[in-house]
Amino acid sequence: MLHLFMTPDSLKHILFDVTSENKRTSWFRKTFLILCLVNLIWSIGYKKVWGEVTDFKTYRKAAQQEIIRQQGIIQQDPMDFQSYFELGLVYLTLGRHKEEVQAYKEALSLNPKSALIHLNLSIAYDHLNKGSKAIHHMQRANNLYTIKRNHRKIRATQRHLKRYYLSYPGLSMKKILGR
Repeated sequence: MLHLFMTPDSLKHILFDVTSENKRTSWFRKTFLILCLVNLIWSIGYKKVWGEVTDFKTYRKAAQQEIIRQQGIIQQDPMDFQSYFELGLVYLTLGRHKEEVQAYKEALSLNPKSALIHLNLSIAYDHLNKGSKAIHHMQRANNLYTIKRNHRKIRATQRHLKRYYLSYPGLSMKKILGR
């Protein structure tokens, strides 16, 4: 039976019914979509979707190949600070911090105003427990980021400095500045 005159009370029920049906339909659609996605991943194989697990030997071999590649680039262009920086990153992944420091120093000699090189050199010195050098380079990175007005990086370097001051309590400002 069709009513030509609808009262506000009858509209509330109609709107409420439509909304509740949409919620049920929405729940059904979400559940159906999740089940289809799980089925798709299962049929393809999860390793193809998320990648296979890399063992440490394979990882180390790839890192050593990257070292050889970066050293080749450096031999071709010894003034390429980026290659020295990337070489330092590879040494970091292998835990070879002394070589990492040397690579960052070379990069820093070619580009002394790079805040990122100072930041990574500071972290490398921290791994070697050389607190005064770590603090010095982190302060330098902080100053360079301040000049660039990179507030996110300024906060990050300040957090590192706070951690360094707590990790190396015997260091005073005079020792850090070399006075």
